[in-house]
Amino acid sequence: MAPSRNQARTPEPPAHDQLTQNLQQLTQVGQALSNAILNNNNRPPSNGNHDVARQVSNHRPPIFAGEEDPTTLEEWIRTFDKIFEVVECPEERRVELASFYFGHKANLWWVHEGPTCRQEPGFNWETLKIRLRERFYPAHVRAATYEEFLHLKHGIATVVEYHKRFLELARFAPELVPMETTKVEKFIAGLNFEARKFLTVSKPRTLNEAYASAADLYRIQLLQRGV
Repeated sequence: MAPSRNQARTPEPPAHDQLTQNLQQLTQVGQALSNAILNNNNRPPSNGNHDVARQVSNHRPPIFAGEEDPTTLEEWIRTFDKIFEVVECPEERRVELASFYFGHKANLWWVHEGPTCRQEPGFNWETLKIRLRERFYPAHVRAATYEEFLHLKHGIATVVEYHKRFLELARFAPELVPMETTKVEKFIAGLNFEARKFLTVSKPRTLNEAYASAADLYRIQLLQRGV
């Protein structure tokens, strides 16, 4: 005989029991999400790849286009040295980030030479600087820079302009001014006659003293001329 309808049907749980179970599950999920958010907020700031790149970009570093001008190259290198130090850039990221700011000739050079350079054992930022100087500061440019510094004169430039160019070129001919005394002598020798005569008498001991004295004299001369 077939079982009766009441005997065949499995009793269903009351509706409020099912609702209670659903609410408990939602509570557990919400608690898990809250814990995840709390843990994420308490986590120290990430210093990942994107963060370092963003910090470097925030300093608006210049683009090196591959000019055969040692002053431009050295300024570019010095800028990145300072940025990397400030943002505490990891050594292993410096080549990648610096090469991102190559343009024109420098970028074309890196496209061809970069893969080979990266395969060299121990290739790093310091090695890249050496390669850049070898490529974009060639022998004929070094010779021209050396000659310019050797014969640098005050001429019609202001003392400020003469001093600025003196500092720029002195970096590329260190054998001409190996000591502070030789820097002073070279700087004075390039000044105009009146300034040279004045500084020969005052005998400055450092380049800064020589520059300050020459600048003061130049300012007095301008005032006497009514300029």
